[in-house]
This record gives sequence, structure tokens and C-alpha cells, in this order.
Amino acid sequence: MQRRKAPSVIIVAGESDNDREVLRHLIRALHPGTCPKVEVIKDKIKLAAAIDQLSPRVETIRKNALARARDCRAELAGVVIHADLDQVADETYERVRDRVTSQLRKGLPCNSALALAAVEMEAWLMQFPDAFPKVRRGWAMRPEDCGKDLAILQNPKEHLRRHLGKPPYRESDSPRIMEEAVKLKHVSARPNGNNRSFRDFADELASWSK
Repeated sequence: MQRRKAPSVIIVAGESDNDREVLRHLIRALHPGTCPKVEVIKDKIKLAAAIDQLSPRVETIRKNALARARDCRAELAGVVIHADLDQVADETYERVRDRVTSQLRKGLPCNSALALAAVEMEAWLMQFPDAFPKVRRGWAMRPEDCGKDLAILQNPKEHLRRHLGKPPYRESDSPRIMEEAVKLKHVSARPNGNNRSFRDFADELASWSK
């Protein structure tokens, strides 16, 4: 009798529960082909801030991802890691992304994708303005914010709190915003909004099919 193949799982690690949940929605929308089950590990490992000590941190993620896959009785198909860059996308962004991506590919036994958000995940959310009023009826992004380069917006979280409307934006709103963006079918590798750090992540995830 032919042995039944184990299901596959993608493991998400990130800096907060909210960011990990945003990524769960994103991965399902952007994954090429049929997306495996997506599970999370609560590794609060700030890779972008640890560029000179990456190897032991990636090793911790590897061990925890494999353990989580075993718990799910699944094969580890990929690991997605979130980190806020905490600064705009410039030459430093390129250096950090290249260094971390290289270490992930070297240290993980599966596909990997780095969600290195410049400056914060909120700048990724702002690419999907139609999703905001689906979460709170009083919310609307300003027209002048819809076409700008969001990868160089200095404080996206505070920007939303000041300009989105009432009630004030909270970090805990972010998973619902991304969920609504997915429902609207606005999430793609090249959304109407502009954020280089999002495009880099989407392209890396798309390469898993190659």
C-alpha cells in the first residue's frame, strides 16, 4: 500500500501577534498555487536589529519551525519571517534585506520569505485604502496618501492615527484591515499602492513556485 503523503505547512514568525496574523492573510492571497496550511510560532526575534548576530537567531527559528511542523504532523514547506525595519527604504534597507535573506536561505531547510516592512506594517496596509472603511465606517484614507511612496513614510502608524478618522487606528485593527483587503481581491504582488518593501516580499514568495 502506498504511504500517504504528509500535508505541508508554512510557518510564520514575527514581532507581534498582529503582524503574524496580517501575514497569514497575505500568504494565503499571494502564495503561488494551492497554499498549504499556515501556522505561527511566537518567536519575537528582531532580525533586522541583529544583523551582526543572525546565525544563532535563524537557528532558533529553524528549530522552532520544525517543532511546530511536527506538532502539525506536516512537512515544513516554508518559513515567512516578519520584521519592522523601523526606518525608510534606503541603502540600509537593501543591506539589511540582502544580509538577512542570505542567512535565511543558508540556515533554513525549506523556502523562506522575509517580510521586512519599511517603516512598519502599517505602510503595507495603506496600499489598500478601500479596506479601511470596511473595518470602521468612519475611516477613509486621504487621497494624497493613496499615490505616495509609502516605503519612505516616516511614521505610518502615527500617520494613520492622525489622518484616518474616528475611532483612532489601533495596531490590533491591522489583521482585520488585511483580511478585508483580501476579501476585496485587492491583494496582489503589484497593488495600486506603492511600497518597495512589500513588492520585495511578494516577489520572494512568488519565487517559491520556481
